[in-house]
Amino acid sequence: MFVIASTYTRPFSRDEAVVAEHLAFVDRCYEDGYFVASGPRQPFTGGLIIAHGDSEDQVRALMQEDPFVRDGVAHYEFMHSRPSKAIHPDLVES
Repeated sequence: MFVIASTYTRPFSRDEAVVAEHLAFVDRCYEDGYFVASGPRQPFTGGLIIAHGDSEDQVRALMQEDPFVRDGVAHYEFMHSRPSKAIHPDLVES
């Protein structure tokens, strides 16, 4: 499991095309089973994602597909965790 923290690197308007593209990317990551939870940080300086993946390299490669990365809107910090306890058994890694 990975905790991914984004930090916005430039101001942007929620009306920019890149925002809609980013949200479509996020939706696809949920559909493909990578994302467990996500959302903006408070204050609005970035976001937080909890993700599944086979390896850190796989998750890093996935996040390079994010339009926010492509357009220089955000950069990501990755933290790998092996949950030993969780509210849902599928979230526990042995």
